[in-house]
Amino acid sequence: MQVVWGLAGILLLLGLTLAGAEPQRNGTDWCEHDKALHKRLDVVEKNIEQTVNYLEAEVSVLLSLIEASNSPLQLGAPTVDIFESGPTGVC
Repeated sequence: MQVVWGLAGILLLLGLTLAGAEPQRNGTDWCEHDKALHKRLDVVEKNIEQTVNYLEAEVSVLLSLIEASNSPLQLGAPTVDIFESGPTGVC
């Protein structure tokens, strides 16, 4: 039984020394750390929003180019099958 109490005491002392080894944050340190983290997250959010806006503009330009290059289909006009032309000699 004394071995169990001795082992428990050693584990308790080991836990206390390990807990004391961590640097304790004072009242303002965690607050400043939190503020800095939020500032960095705000910068990341702003960059993401700018990237999304840029990509939306690029997609709209590409869609308008695609729409402009496609001629409207005429009703009753014969359709052309591009695969019926036969081999072109290109492998």
